[in-house]
Amino acid sequence: MHLKRGLIATAALVTLAGCAATQGTWDFLRGHIGASSDVLAGWTPSDNALERGAMQFAFGDYGGLNSDAMETVAVPWKLTAAALVLHQSPDDISQDALKRIMRGYGFFYPDRIENWPANSPQPPMPEAGMGIILGTGTRSIPRIEVQIAGMGCAACHSAPVYDAQGKPQPGRIWMGAPNPSLDMDRYTQGIYDGMTSGMRDKTRLIAAVRTLFPQVTFRELKTLNDFVLPIVEERLTEIAAQGGRPLPYTNGHAGVSNGLAALKLQHGLLKGDAGAYERERGLTSIPHLSDRMWRSMLLWDGVYAPANASERQRETRAEDLTEAHKADLAAIAAYFTVPTMAMTGEGAVRAIPTVRETFGFVGTVRPQAFPGQVDRVRAERGARLFAQNCSTCHGTYQETAEGPRLNSFPNKLSNVGTDPVRAELADDVLAAKINASPMRRYIRAEHTGRYASPPLTGIWQSAPYLHNGSVPSLAALLGLEERPQTFSVGGHAMDLDKVGVAYPAGYQPYSRPSQVDTRQRGMGNGGHTRMFADLGDEDKRDLLEYLKRL
Repeated sequence: MHLKRGLIATAALVTLAGCAATQGTWDFLRGHIGASSDVLAGWTPSDNALERGAMQFAFGDYGGLNSDAMETVAVPWKLTAAALVLHQSPDDISQDALKRIMRGYGFFYPDRIENWPANSPQPPMPEAGMGIILGTGTRSIPRIEVQIAGMGCAACHSAPVYDAQGKPQPGRIWMGAPNPSLDMDRYTQGIYDGMTSGMRDKTRLIAAVRTLFPQVTFRELKTLNDFVLPIVEERLTEIAAQGGRPLPYTNGHAGVSNGLAALKLQHGLLKGDAGAYERERGLTSIPHLSDRMWRSMLLWDGVYAPANASERQRETRAEDLTEAHKADLAAIAAYFTVPTMAMTGEGAVRAIPTVRETFGFVGTVRPQAFPGQVDRVRAERGARLFAQNCSTCHGTYQETAEGPRLNSFPNKLSNVGTDPVRAELADDVLAAKINASPMRRYIRAEHTGRYASPPLTGIWQSAPYLHNGSVPSLAALLGLEERPQTFSVGGHAMDLDKVGVAYPAGYQPYSRPSQVDTRQRGMGNGGHTRMFADLGDEDKRDLLEYLKRL
């Protein structure tokens, strides 16, 4: 989820705008501009804490919509949208065309959020795609107005609901599930290409803004024309001279992110590093958020633990899920705003109360119930196999009236032979930067060199598998079929028998698929085989049937 430095330079507003009333004298003098979520600004806060958390999850900006973020991750929305449409759909400058383009990158325009808190009205549906947070910043000296777009939680952590045949329903989404189609690398490159093309005829580009957004104010048009376009042109020239890559690293393919490289960028660790693009490939699959409160450390490699924790690896039981424990995890999660929203450490600290409110919703997230058929006899045998072979790392599940529920979780770091690149790249240098930041009161970062076994709640909804999304199905992961060297992902259906990515005959993907190549650095699909070595195919099928129920 990261549009990083070099992305169309929109940045340059850092010297153009500010809001003294909210940011203080220094921010005013340095030209800072701040905005807040348009959706939240028009919403009357509810007495329902769960609804408040869900609103923050879906539409919260956490203080990240500002001119500082526009140096690396945020964009001027109207100009960006016009550039995308003008470049990719020059004969149809319309909101429908814009939505088609954004859906191609894996963004959703839902009609309904299926797991919205009960007894709360459905929220307003997003104007710019789920997880794209819009807010308008202004200042009077000089007269500046610009609508800023940043990335929120729901961009990565919302997925379509699947029907009984495994067909996705993009108009109905499930918050907290991983978005398997979000392709940030392609989106970033698309904006760069669109801006490059649009700048060849600035008058036409501004005209496209007016066509797409007839409500645009004269003040914003003048801001875009007089202030933004000159800086964009300058930055595009710099990017072209550096080889035409808007980022110094790759975000990979659909459904993965490179938050580690994004964080290094924000800490100045990739500046002038010519080898970063090939080296910094710590790609990770977007995780399901169900049962993440059972974690004692966060990220795939357990880099973050609460600063006050006595030990990183400790078993968690239901009685340990105290409000204090949840607050500690929420404080860590506030630091996620640094790579995703270009927040400073101080800004992340200020965001902690809002993130804690958000976690009031995150802690309730359950996966969509498996929509296909489950062989109960096989699943019962699979439950016993899970207890014998998987629970040591992935926790114990207890049968309840609502299905299996996590009963204890070991929070174990281990090496099961999977691709080591991500764990290696989360190094001591980065850990030291984090531990020296204002967040050190809340986080203790450590280069673990291993991976933290995750809870498997919602695993059916989480294809493709392993920490880097290098295996397309549970059937392939378990060894019931060969793990392919390459496969497509994004906009896919689900094979509910194999539990994985599928493109059945005649199926039309709702977003543009991309290619996973497991021969690339950081994308190896080996490992996690020893634990299945003693299981026959029938046992593996039993285990697969049980995993559908988690």
